[in-house]
Amino acid sequence: MKKFKKILTVAATGMIALSLVGCSDNSSKSGSSKPKSSQKVKKTNTQKTSFRKSYDKIKVGDVMQQGNSGSTIKDVKGILGQPESVSSTAVKGFKVKSYSWTKYDTTILVQFSHKKAITKTVSGFKWTRSSNTLSLKAFNSLKDGSSYSTIVNAYGEPDGLSENVVLGKKNVTAVYFTGIKAKNAGASASFSFTDDKLISKTQTNLK
Repeated sequence: MKKFKKILTVAATGMIALSLVGCSDNSSKSGSSKPKSSQKVKKTNTQKTSFRKSYDKIKVGDVMQQGNSGSTIKDVKGILGQPESVSSTAVKGFKVKSYSWTKYDTTILVQFSHKKAITKTVSGFKWTRSSNTLSLKAFNSLKDGSSYSTIVNAYGEPDGLSENVVLGKKNVTAVYFTGIKAKNAGASASFSFTDDKLISKTQTNLK
């Protein structure tokens, strides 16, 4: 039981990082970057979106089955290239390697056990949305059991995501920093799903 709790702690690390990185990114950048031509901006936005979409190609395996059926380190390198950083942790014999890729202010973090992906997180990305639609009223109206696709269809794709599988159950946390009605720059909305059903939600400074 103790080892199981330790494994869940490792699996939750990416989700905690997702919220912290996203909140920091949402309020840090002002107007320091140099102006770009519309063509360069369009190209950069396309590259950013392509990098963000690479996250979807990575498959995570079950944490409790040594990442079985998850993407291998070689697979992920084939998708994202060489990582910017690699680190290792060990919790009572449970070894995890974390690989990180950062491009266009967006970070993808993948954790591996037995060379198979067991968690993946993307943070720092900001979608360009046409309007602010996710208000506090809309947030409060979303009921437990709502599907991930229902929320995405209504409010667009989240800016940050984290995913793992534990005992056959797929866990996803989605965070929105853009496309929301906010009281200030630090506003966000977070939704957690298990097997495609909303189980919890939190918000900061929505209006």
